[in-house]
Amino acid sequence: MNSSINQRELMFKALAGLLGGAIGWIPVELVNHGHSLTQAESLWLVYGNLIVMAILAGTIGALIAASDDQSFTITDAMKRRALWSFVICFLLSLPATYFSNRAFSAILTAGGWVGSNPGSTFYLILARLVGWTLMGMMLGLGVGLATGSMRNALKGAAGGWVGGFAGGIVFDPIGMLSSSGMMSRFIGFSAVGFAIGLFIGLAHELTKTAWIVVEAGRLKGRQFRIDGPTVTIGRAEENAIGLFGDPSVQPRHAALERKGDAYTIRNLAVQAGTLVNGGRIETAPLTDGDQIRIGNYELRFHERAQAHGAHPIAAAPPHQAPVAPPPAAPAAPSATNEACLESATGERIRLAASGRVSIGRALDNDIVINDASVSRHHAAIEANGGGFRVVDLGSQNGLFVNGQRIAEAPLTDGAAVRFGDAAFVFHG
Repeated sequence: MNSSINQRELMFKALAGLLGGAIGWIPVELVNHGHSLTQAESLWLVYGNLIVMAILAGTIGALIAASDDQSFTITDAMKRRALWSFVICFLLSLPATYFSNRAFSAILTAGGWVGSNPGSTFYLILARLVGWTLMGMMLGLGVGLATGSMRNALKGAAGGWVGGFAGGIVFDPIGMLSSSGMMSRFIGFSAVGFAIGLFIGLAHELTKTAWIVVEAGRLKGRQFRIDGPTVTIGRAEENAIGLFGDPSVQPRHAALERKGDAYTIRNLAVQAGTLVNGGRIETAPLTDGDQIRIGNYELRFHERAQAHGAHPIAAAPPHQAPVAPPPAAPAAPSATNEACLESATGERIRLAASGRVSIGRALDNDIVINDASVSRHHAAIEANGGGFRVVDLGSQNGLFVNGQRIAEAPLTDGAAVRFGDAAFVFHG
């Protein structure tokens, strides 16, 4: 098992946090410049600090969230993720800053910082640690919540806690060395952002359960964590695992699914298949070290061993059917026992025995056909009472069964079905 840390992700997250801290320092400095701890805070300064600290938190959170792609290319998905993270971190910062300021003031007062009299340096550093640790936890929690995963939120909070603690340690020593509150805040906020980004990334890496490594293709060397029950792979930017720059990769090509501790891969491509360990598959179990080929990309699946042992029952190779006892009487091949659409390349797409299956070019269809002649939502196949019907959904280039353009028609075994120019044969 390859348990290597994704150093690229750590670098992107740490530098994103550092940049967020440096940018967020600007409004904080505009509000706090010239003010010292021994001066009384005006009401304007109290509220101003709440707002600018929220901007600082939002900026750090947004840039750390944007760095998930580990790329300098700005995409719509990246912008949405950054904006959502900014809003969450901004809002979470308001109560976090308020309570950390209360704790900060209480600790300073206990250390003798009253009025214009400076108190104990130890209490100053302790107060700063408490404030920044709370802020770090909030930032990490916000970055995790922006992904929509409670598991990521807990990981982010843990990483942010350590990052905030580390950043808080360096804040006041830097100020003492530089004799400048401005320099202390700039370096301190940048260090806090760097530490939070680094430790959030490290928390994700140390707790990841499965991941994909690109071994060949344009993105060679990249790693992708598998988070959540379903992770899609394809050329479209909305996929969690985006394989760009290869026209043979479909917009939504395959999906990785997790059920309990087991992972499977499901082919979603119509014109191009998905291979696991050299065999073409529709659905196959995955174990640590399996090789996946999609277009010209070669991927390696890795899984962290579970405490109870990963997959105690060995799965058959994905391109071979499990061996079963011979039937009492001759039976038809299993492929014909299930309804399916067979493409011109021989690829078979199974159809559910009940319900409705949508077909079209858009990624939200159950069967995605990447062909310019196919409408975004072209047709649907409906199963009812053991039979199947195909229905045109108002497509531009038509639905054809056995050469005749139809609005809807029953499907029989061997029927030739054409969606625009994309031809299939129905078996069932």
